Amino acid sequence: MTVFRGRMQWGPGAARLLAVALASLLLVAALSGCGRKAVAPAPVVEARKEHCPQPPASVERRMCQRERLWNVGYALRESNAPLCGGRTVLDDGVVVVSTDTLDDMLSPVRWGDLGAFVEMRRWRDAYAREYGLDARHRVISVLRGSGGEEAGIRPGDVLAAVNGQPMPTGKLAARTLRWQVTKALGAGDTVTYTVDRNGLRMDVPVRFRRVCDTVMDVEVRDTVDASSTGQSIHVTIGLLERFSDDADLAAVLGREMARHIRQTGQTGQTGGGAASSGTGKPGVRGYYGMPPAGGLVKPEAAEADRQTGGHDIDRLALFCMARAGYDHRRAGPMFEAMAELPPSRRSVLHGETAPAGADARARSARLALAVAEIDGRLAAGQPLVP
Repeated sequence: MTVFRGRMQWGPGAARLLAVALASLLLVAALSGCGRKAVAPAPVVEARKEHCPQPPASVERRMCQRERLWNVGYALRESNAPLCGGRTVLDDGVVVVSTDTLDDMLSPVRWGDLGAFVEMRRWRDAYAREYGLDARHRVISVLRGSGGEEAGIRPGDVLAAVNGQPMPTGKLAARTLRWQVTKALGAGDTVTYTVDRNGLRMDVPVRFRRVCDTVMDVEVRDTVDASSTGQSIHVTIGLLERFSDDADLAAVLGREMARHIRQTGQTGQTGGGAASSGTGKPGVRGYYGMPPAGGLVKPEAAEADRQTGGHDIDRLALFCMARAGYDHRRAGPMFEAMAELPPSRRSVLHGETAPAGADARARSARLALAVAEIDGRLAAGQPLVP
């Protein structure tokens, strides 16, 4: 007992130290409980930085980056469909390919300066080898958050029928399949796929969702660039390689999508995402892609953006990101990083210059206001309507 009591005896100096420590703890607790500011919820989409482990510059790695673009693009297209007004289509998020339809699936790719025929053949051979393609319609990708993922469709599944109709074969298979699915969607937004999986055949109902009618695909260039038309957005392989965080990619895609949304003039129409396609009939996107329409943004369109205030597009881009669950705070640094790069092919073509000096500071200030606005709405639980 003597030893124990001796260890429990403290001198005056030790007591003072203990009193100071206890006071500090009480002060920290008081500060942490009082005056706490509301913090915006964390984005629902997790950052995924190391997507593609394949060797650099390999076709397989570029195929992987293409799928990454599809996933980020689908999240933006689906969550922002109410902002796209009548320019929407139905999409299940399932990418299926056969040897008969491989060229159709590759048709939205832009082949850059490498020679379309040679490069396309390299990709064709790589897809056939990677997924063991034959005349059957095999699932090679199921996009995150899509109706196909919700239904349990998996990569490697073989689609045997659509609403009981056998899958088409031959050179017109892609066009025939789009027609079959569009016809099946005439009575609603759900289609029953007959799926072969490891020798087991099953019927799987898949719900199609409304997405913005915007094709997003890659351009096979090592430069860092993105371009848009009235119906398609293309991102270079160089940009995908340089910016590995999905939030950075979402900032680029969100800004290009904001151009499309502003062209429709539908940002005020947010009625539940049940808008129909421009023709009033169900549209289908996602089967082997669709050929891109037109070329780069026309010079007069770029000039109109400058005259009417490009910062409105920046603000809308942040809303597009936040609606899709991506961290909208990343847009400002991403735009600054893009501005510091050498001039892109598009900027040279259109005579565009990156904002500098007072213009750059003004843009940063506008982006900060947009971030604060979105943070406030998230903290208050208000809808993210631009």
